[in-house]
Amino acid sequence: MDKERTRVGTRKHIPIAVGARAFWQSYKCRNIRKHKMLYVFLLPAVVLTVIFSYAPLFGLIIAFQDYTIADGVSKSEFIGFRMFYKILFSYNSNYQAFRNTVYIALIRIVTNFPLILVFTLLVNEVKSKKWNRFILTVSYMPYFISWVAVSEMTFSLFDTNGIFNTVLVKLGREPINWYADPDVWWPILTISSLWKSMGFSTLIYMSSLGMIDDELYDACKIDGGGRFRQALTVTLPGLMNVMVMQLILDVGSLMSDNYDQIRALTMGSEAVDERVFVIGAVEFNDTLSGTFTKGTTYGLIRGVIGICLVTLSNRLAKSADCEGIL
Repeated sequence: MDKERTRVGTRKHIPIAVGARAFWQSYKCRNIRKHKMLYVFLLPAVVLTVIFSYAPLFGLIIAFQDYTIADGVSKSEFIGFRMFYKILFSYNSNYQAFRNTVYIALIRIVTNFPLILVFTLLVNEVKSKKWNRFILTVSYMPYFISWVAVSEMTFSLFDTNGIFNTVLVKLGREPINWYADPDVWWPILTISSLWKSMGFSTLIYMSSLGMIDDELYDACKIDGGGRFRQALTVTLPGLMNVMVMQLILDVGSLMSDNYDQIRALTMGSEAVDERVFVIGAVEFNDTLSGTFTKGTTYGLIRGVIGICLVTLSNRLAKSADCEGIL
């Protein structure tokens, strides 16, 4: 009997048992048991996220190996940070890829962010629900079009015999070989990105507008504020948290070059590499040539830089009394 009491008493003081008992009796666990069917519906999304987002992280070990397909992960030679040193300090040609990646992302943020915000404010001023939904639907449709399909439309515009050159010839000017002129592709990539993502981003902002109390608009009207004053003093402050969140995500994607867009729209033209040769192109070329270590290292470097940028921008947002995302 004393041995049994000793065994039970010991079990009560085992850290794992104590932690499991505390979790089982906690409010969070009771809430999970109460709404268990909702968590069952959530389970497939969690499983897919683990399989496709977290499980592939194991492959990052390739960045620290002289990886070959024949040897595999288990037998490839471990080289540590040697490839990181070569990429960051030895390869002079990497400067162009990093520069183009950052420049394209910065141009996209500086132009798309305010234009999408202005478009949202204009759509919000359309009081007819029928026209409001029509504008949102039309602006949202390009989001579902793949970049391969967009590339065909772009080619019909910028081909030697395309629409733009036909108009230039009609105006008495010389046609432009767009696919051999690198200077025009930063604006083209920016405009196409804006056209494709404007509708989706606008929907995010519009969903936040529905949370703004109508009494704030009434109070502004009583004070003599017109529609422009209402937008400045009510609408923009109501969107501030979403704007900050979107800006943090944009800053975090500074090293994300959207190479599928660049590859599709430029048709792989090497004549414009001076402006569109980005890190994604390096990763793609290395993967085709079988240099998996270098391509994986580039991806890991971009991921680390993205995490640092998100953390820094989130801290700055919180210091400005905004919610942030972390």
